[in-house]
Amino acid sequence: MSRLKEADELKKYLSPFTEVHSQPGKNEFFSVNKNGLRELSKARKISLRQAMILCLENGIWPERFRSNRGSLTAAEQAKIVASSVAVLGAGGLGGYVVTLLARLGVGKLAICDGDVFEESNLNRQLLCNLETLGREKALCAAEVAVRINPAVQCTVFADWATSRNLPQILEGADVAMDCLDNLKARYELEAAAKALLIPYVHGALAGWEGFVMTVFPGDPGLAGLYGPDPVEKRDSAESVLGVPTPTPTWVATLQVAELTKVLLGRQSRDNHRLLHLDLTVPTVETLELA
Repeated sequence: MSRLKEADELKKYLSPFTEVHSQPGKNEFFSVNKNGLRELSKARKISLRQAMILCLENGIWPERFRSNRGSLTAAEQAKIVASSVAVLGAGGLGGYVVTLLARLGVGKLAICDGDVFEESNLNRQLLCNLETLGREKALCAAEVAVRINPAVQCTVFADWATSRNLPQILEGADVAMDCLDNLKARYELEAAAKALLIPYVHGALAGWEGFVMTVFPGDPGLAGLYGPDPVEKRDSAESVLGVPTPTPTWVATLQVAELTKVLLGRQSRDNHRLLHLDLTVPTVETLELA
């Protein structure tokens, strides 16, 4: 069956659930609501995620992604839905990252965190509230992701990320997200990601400042930023400067923007740079790394 014929038949089948959108000077396009996706999933005996991809491949936008159109093509949105991302850390940075990825449409998430929510997290961690206190961060993140987007497939690792379990956590991932809070785990993540030839997006913060860096397998990575053999300081910048409420939101947003470029091939592999966020100005500056 030709792609054009398949698209026409799909639009006909989904017609009770679709809407035609037109803009002056632009071609009209179709969107399909969540009920249409469920019907297609049942009729074709495919997952909801596969139903989304099928629609996008035929130029039909799931309504939930309609506002991405213009910034993303249907083919790019389909690529995102087909992607798999590992998120290491589900607290201050990771909670925001997971929810953004679910809204963006990433199809598979591996979420790792060995911690539980406590009262001191309430000022800055999106998924922490009075009902989640004492609960596992990774599990709460997965639950919220599925509530946002039922098509996302989550694998939960309610454990600390170590050199022992990182190969399993990263298995099948297209990109990893470094939302960790200690250098030892970050370096172990980098080693595992490079061994598996997986790029990752590093995020760190303290006080009103944050740092984001995309690392490809051949890049200098953390050694170019923290040195080849860093020592974990007893009084870290985060413990001294604190983590005020707005900072994780900004850093997580920059991380997801960088990840999107990596998934879509928009990020240059030769561009070794660090994004430095300073909310006291506010400004985001790009620092070139050797």
